[in-house]
Amino acid sequence: MRELEKFQMNLKFYREQNGWSQEQLAEKINVSRPVITRLETGEQAPDLSYLLSLSDAFQVSIDHLIGRDQQTNDYLYEVYGKYQADGSVSQVVDYLIKNPKMIHSLYQLLQVKTKHRKLIEDTIIRVIENSSRISE
Repeated sequence: MRELEKFQMNLKFYREQNGWSQEQLAEKINVSRPVITRLETGEQAPDLSYLLSLSDAFQVSIDHLIGRDQQTNDYLYEVYGKYQADGSVSQVVDYLIKNPKMIHSLYQLLQVKTKHRKLIEDTIIRVIENSSRISE
């Protein structure tokens, strides 16, 4: 996962974790709400002043904010070792950690009967593949 994508995911994650709207976060770091929107969607890359302000607001390091912290890397290394997975799983694990709604949905999917689950999984895969093509 690219650094900008990690930053976008982390920004939204920490904002929501603190229970802040985009407007509230914007007020805390003294910018307009559209700036927060552009940062979360990747339309705008964060400059150093934004990273410093966000780091202070969330009380995390800039490395943590952009996904380069040692704690996350150690945690993901544990996952690789435990499941003997390749490096691409780190992106999925990182995404799931920061998107609890997705975890809940996956648990719900596991409760569906196998024959119906396959249909749902195929549909989800097609939607993701089509979305990827559109965004290219």
